[in-house]
Amino acid sequence: MDLITVKFLLDYATRPLQIFGMAGMISFVVGMGLSIYLTIIRLFFGQPLSDRPILLLATLLIMLGVQLILMGLLGELIVRTNHESQGKSIYVVREILHSPEYESQEKDG
Repeated sequence: MDLITVKFLLDYATRPLQIFGMAGMISFVVGMGLSIYLTIIRLFFGQPLSDRPILLLATLLIMLGVQLILMGLLGELIVRTNHESQGKSIYVVREILHSPEYESQEKDG
């Protein structure tokens, strides 16, 4: 568990929307796929859905997907607010590249 926590903090500490958004989108898409399947079964084949537990699973996956996406958005807002209040940037510039035009302007002015 410690290694998973460290991996999560190093990779997704400044971008929580990527981890929660991906899990949310997968959950939402699977839930919508199941819902479409159940809708086709109900409308075209007339089968009842009240005795199918897959209906509850589809509803759960859709709701879970929406909640995960919203949790990622809230996490993104919190991270950005935290970094901005401390005056830190959420990224690191590895190398600054200059064009010849920029260097000539820098020498002139």
